Amino acid sequence: MQQLTTFFGDLGALYLIAIAGYIAKRTGLFAKEADDVLTRLILYITLPALILFSMDTSYSAALVKDFAVLLLLSAYALGAACLKAYYYVKGADLSSARQGVQQGLIIFGNQGFLGYAVCQALFSTQGVMYAAVFNLLYLALIWTYGIYLIAKDTKALSWKMIFFNPGTIATFLGFLIFCLPFELPIVISKFLQGLGSPTTPLSMFLIGSFVADLDFAKAWEIIKEKSLWYAAFFKLLLLPVLVIPFAFFGLNYVVLAVAVLLTAMPSAPTISLYTKRFGGDTSYASVSVCITTMLLPVTLPLIYWLLNLVYRLLAFL
Repeated sequence: MQQLTTFFGDLGALYLIAIAGYIAKRTGLFAKEADDVLTRLILYITLPALILFSMDTSYSAALVKDFAVLLLLSAYALGAACLKAYYYVKGADLSSARQGVQQGLIIFGNQGFLGYAVCQALFSTQGVMYAAVFNLLYLALIWTYGIYLIAKDTKALSWKMIFFNPGTIATFLGFLIFCLPFELPIVISKFLQGLGSPTTPLSMFLIGSFVADLDFAKAWEIIKEKSLWYAAFFKLLLLPVLVIPFAFFGLNYVVLAVAVLLTAMPSAPTISLYTKRFGGDTSYASVSVCITTMLLPVTLPLIYWLLNLVYRLLAFL
């Protein structure tokens, strides 16, 4: 019960920050042009610093095993999502402008901004470290297959996007730090901690700002689309439930909790950005991202409760 109370408190605090971002944008205190600046600040400065700080820990065989499990869980979740998205779109009556968008919404979650925020709030730097490892395959896939789904053109892909995006670079550098026979000097560690700590509040503030840009008249029409609710159901509920049974393999609780929570994230805002750059139904993508984000305070506690219920049952066996 204490765990759930803490979880609700942490999640509630995160969404209050998002509400502050929404109010700031709607009242004109936060200009629309500032979204791009804040996005770059998080992606290129604060988030990489947070990842590097979280990876500054002593090497151990147990952690390496945890990393391997996280990569396997990530491959499982992404593979299941890709297959489900492909076959759903194949049998659904969707316009060509929505087919790739729909697959992207089902496969890719907001594991970068919101995912790190939730994992840090619940599990501190250990959660961020595990999230960085779990997100490795995700980053590779969203910068390749994610672009291909929207652009429908392999020429839009670039190896630089895969290996030289800030999340991938920071995670690989973090692995190097993790493998060092010593920890970073205290001044460097404090520097990374101070630079990375604003990531969570800034990310939530930005999410609130994105929601404030929504055209509610157009959104109301899109909300009636069944495909949107299918994507929301699969992304927020069904897919993370498919990951929870790995608890029966005796996995470390925090490892599986990070994997489940990241899998349960709402659809990624990156899909909206891709539609603006490469074509596709931008309004449908944006509304879907906003709807799944607003549903998260209801669905994520349910998933977290179910995960803890399974572990409590296992403790009695």
